[in-house]
Amino acid sequence: MLRGLAALGMVVAATTLTATPASAAVPGLIFVTAATGFDSNVYKAVRVFCPNGLKVIGGGYQLVGAEGSVVLDDFIPSEDSVLVGAGEVVGVGEPSDGTTASWQVRATAVCANALPGYQIVSATSQFRTDNGHARAVTATCPAGTLAVGGGESLSNGFGQVSPTDLQFGTNTVYAAAAPDDDGYTQPWSVTAYAICAPAGLPGLQRVYKFPTTQNSDPRRSETAVCPAGQQAIGGGWSVSQGILASEVLNIGLTFSGAGATASAAEDANGYSQSWGMLAQVVCADS
Repeated sequence: MLRGLAALGMVVAATTLTATPASAAVPGLIFVTAATGFDSNVYKAVRVFCPNGLKVIGGGYQLVGAEGSVVLDDFIPSEDSVLVGAGEVVGVGEPSDGTTASWQVRATAVCANALPGYQIVSATSQFRTDNGHARAVTATCPAGTLAVGGGESLSNGFGQVSPTDLQFGTNTVYAAAAPDDDGYTQPWSVTAYAICAPAGLPGLQRVYKFPTTQNSDPRRSETAVCPAGQQAIGGGWSVSQGILASEVLNIGLTFSGAGATASAAEDANGYSQSWGMLAQVVCADS
């Protein structure tokens, strides 16, 4: 059972900040990472900024510690920053105010020089009660631009709704989420964000890594890798789990050179059915 503790609205200041240059045909490409403290606060968030007037073209995040007891609420790109927020949830063996284990939110902004026609667009699903069903929405880039990166956020999920998908089409970003298995009677919505850039971004393409297996392992990761001569600049995921879509919680989208790794873990109740993890990487010439 997932219960809402993630709506306290507090943004925790970053405790670490690192910047990693990346040699690429995308001018000014750099990865910047910030993190919250490592503690057991019920909600925490961190915003990481691009330096020197650079613009966000992608992003990633990682929920470190207390796996299965924290849920992603916000992964929101803006022109100069990426905001990642998450909250503790209540499950078997956890106290009513969330897990006692320490955990941390890490956010990564993929930054580059401003591109002509660059913009971020969003789309939000209907805000309503849906009797336990999943909900999805697609953000579409304007004509002449392609989806480079993206993000997803929940409204009124209160820890009882979990993101299940963030996937890229040629000029679209698809986001989906699902409520927990014991029912959620409050209205909620999901928002998709598309980071859009001109079609001339060198070598822009998307590569999928489909699940190597589907079983009831408590945790798994998949890594999608760009072809030789390319660099990862963004990524997405999809958790496939049969009927109880929020019994597995996405816990990370991280980058390493040409790869994007998506990770997920079963919630504190566990999940007896088979499930799999799909990873997607957005690539550009290096």
